Amino acid sequence: MNTINPDNRIDTTTSTHQLSRRGACNAADRDVWSPREKSMGNPWSVNNPTGTVILRLAENSLLHEEIGQFVQTQIKVLPSDHPTYSTGPRGSRRLRNAAATFLTEQFRSRQGIITADNIFITAGVASAIDALAWAICNPGDGILIPRPLYNGFHVDILNRSNAQLVGVTYEGIEGFSTLDDLFRLEVNRRALEAALLRAESEGVTVRVLLVSNPHNPLGRCYPPETLMEFARFCGEKSLHFISDEIYAMSGFPNPAIPIATPFISTLALDFQGLIDPQLTHVLYGASKDFCANGLRLGLYWDILLVTACPPGCLGGHDREQTLDGNFMREKTTLMVENYTIATDFLRGHGIRYLEMDSGLFIWVDLRHLVGSDLEARNSGYKALKVTSPGASVYKQREMRIAELCIKNGVMIAPGHVYVAEEYGWFRITFTVGKQALKEGLDRLWKSLEEAAVEFGLD
Repeated sequence: MNTINPDNRIDTTTSTHQLSRRGACNAADRDVWSPREKSMGNPWSVNNPTGTVILRLAENSLLHEEIGQFVQTQIKVLPSDHPTYSTGPRGSRRLRNAAATFLTEQFRSRQGIITADNIFITAGVASAIDALAWAICNPGDGILIPRPLYNGFHVDILNRSNAQLVGVTYEGIEGFSTLDDLFRLEVNRRALEAALLRAESEGVTVRVLLVSNPHNPLGRCYPPETLMEFARFCGEKSLHFISDEIYAMSGFPNPAIPIATPFISTLALDFQGLIDPQLTHVLYGASKDFCANGLRLGLYWDILLVTACPPGCLGGHDREQTLDGNFMREKTTLMVENYTIATDFLRGHGIRYLEMDSGLFIWVDLRHLVGSDLEARNSGYKALKVTSPGASVYKQREMRIAELCIKNGVMIAPGHVYVAEEYGWFRITFTVGKQALKEGLDRLWKSLEEAAVEFGLD
């Protein structure tokens, strides 16, 4: 069988299109959007019943109309300010002042009053991660991220900095047995130590620990003691600690989690004596909490690196008014309703899932389909571990389920793209319109029935 050497492909792309090797790498191997554009460009609606129901993207579309109306009423272009360089390309001072006030009040900062000088505006949180990776890491340096992890981190940290993702694994770690354990202090302490030692043994210099809180894709919040442990670990190892808090205000009550861990920002915690304040960074953006993925408004807070990062691209934006509490209350109500629809559907069809109370998605357990053979059942699904000898078979089945879904007009995300430690998990977004959600779930069930037949499930 003929194979394509990646280096030859990059050389060809460099020569053909007159690109740098960095640009050729991105064009040849890191384009994640082009394959999705055809399906995503034809979304389902009542007026377009043959379109695709997109349950793959972490997008909250429940209040798109309301956020659109709000933006239209607030936009004001001041000739003396907005069409100019104003206060520079890191974001207008008025916008940074508004962001500083927001973080100080909503995230209950213990850092004192956050000022515009500590805020850097970017075109979305992805750009903020890119900027920090570029400023902190040399090519080849590692960024620790607990698994499973947001799949976009691969692209965000790799494209320009050429840093590398070092997944923190939990399989085999003392105290780990279920996904609930991924949030425990002592389990994370052991897992981080093991991941750092493994990276060092492979010649990788780790520079950063990056966590998503609330967690993506698990939809839970880290307790404060675990966040403190992250800071302590980074302080001891002289690592930067980046907390991606883009889902901070996307929590909701879930009776199935009676003792829930509420969101608490790292800004609200006292890290004194644990880590140099210059090594801590907080990321936030408008995409998830404000139903505004397309606005591409991100920011990060830190004490030092604002001056080390390349300029952002939102120098002329301004925000004098904020959405009132009714917006967040209505959003929470709609999220609860949709979560109930989705989980009632899953339970009604005998499908297990991880209960969550933050974020826009559900971590769904389809291991009974992916591991439908006798070996997987008898092993308690241990054969589905990515480290198992025959794991490639189960990865193919996971991918096949995603393919059948696309064939039937619904997109869901297979767990391997989130670097899950076993095959058979999928992330499904529930914050689309109710009609779209119900249609997507029906198409999902049709796809799973086809998969069961194809995989020989009795």
